Amino acid sequence: MTRHPKVGRAAVAALVLLFAFPCFAAAKADITGSYDCEGTNPDGKTYKGKVEISKDGDSYHVKWAIGAGDNYEGIGILEGDVFAVSYYGGINGVVVYRVQKGGSLAGKWSIVGGKGKVYTETLSK
Repeated sequence: MTRHPKVGRAAVAALVLLFAFPCFAAAKADITGSYDCEGTNPDGKTYKGKVEISKDGDSYHVKWAIGAGDNYEGIGILEGDVFAVSYYGGINGVVVYRVQKGGSLAGKWSIVGGKGKVYTETLSK
């Protein structure tokens, strides 16, 4: 067997590891904790509130307290840097966040019966 003269043992070992273990995934972000929330309502006005995210097995429990008495809860799944949450309370809907460097979550949300409109929400620790 002949070897390519420019490929050393270390390079061969690195390639073997790369192909033998292709799932060297980055550690999951720790998204649990308390957040300040800011977003845009269907009427175009902004809202602010507090959000608590806690781990629940392989999923997450999310609680929103928005304005004066608007409370929602949801269940979420984190996959890579995408955090998808289905929520319920006075309104049912879905929000998908992208985990940002620095720990904030940039989201887009929609509601059942919302005529297909999508709104934004940002969570900051």
